[in-house]
Amino acid sequence: MSHATGSGGRMTPVGVGPRLLIDTEEVAPGVTKVNLRGRLDANGVQTISTTFDRVARTQVQLIVDLSRVSFIASTGLRTLISAARAVASREGHMVFLGPEPSVESVLITSGTDAVVPIYQDLVEAICAVSMGGVDDDDRPATSLPFSLQIDRSMRGVARAGAWVDELAILLNLSHRTEYALRLCLEEAVTNLVTHARPVPGLDAEKVGLRLIAEPGQLCLTLQDQCEEYNPLQSGYVGAAQDVSGEGGLGIGLLRQHARDVTWSRVGPANRLTLTIPR
Repeated sequence: MSHATGSGGRMTPVGVGPRLLIDTEEVAPGVTKVNLRGRLDANGVQTISTTFDRVARTQVQLIVDLSRVSFIASTGLRTLISAARAVASREGHMVFLGPEPSVESVLITSGTDAVVPIYQDLVEAICAVSMGGVDDDDRPATSLPFSLQIDRSMRGVARAGAWVDELAILLNLSHRTEYALRLCLEEAVTNLVTHARPVPGLDAEKVGLRLIAEPGQLCLTLQDQCEEYNPLQSGYVGAAQDVSGEGGLGIGLLRQHARDVTWSRVGPANRLTLTIPR
């Protein structure tokens, strides 16, 4: 099937698949709108990846219409963010248009909307990509927050690793920073799985993760409601193999890749905070 971009508001099919459809239209001079229909999951991404990548690498004013996308998974998020990075690499702009509430919730919860703005009105979306959206000088110099709740289990460790994959794309992390974040997060969560003890009556099987992304650093916080447990004290985290003088091998690894590693007891919760340079 040939791939072509319509003009003058006329839609031209550029790719079809069993679960996700894609077509494009030129909604204003130089502004291309990509229309997606269906489920933006692993199968859907596979269906549209070639066409979508081509559009993202050739357009500088791109609107992605999600109004007829009924579901989005992490693979879909990665595809959208990769496209936004490709557009931005040529000093272009990409925005989302009209996602359904369930899809919009995922975009907001994942922090994707902080990278690619969401608009509900087509005219506003056209103006945003045409004029560059919010100027950098007008953009608030606030940090970008991200959060996730995982199981206190090895499955939760795996989910934490997948979260790092998503954050690396969202924040355009260097290989060094991504490696440090992955090591610190997976080491700390594994530590909780192995050593933390639940408290009767409290939800001790969940771990709350929060990351504040600043220009020069990442601030990572892990919080659980297990018994009081300070991993920085000797006697924890394999103290028999102590290589750091405080906390043992696991904490020694954390300190090699993070600074300002602190622990506190806040009410019924343990809170471990690490600062990772970018």
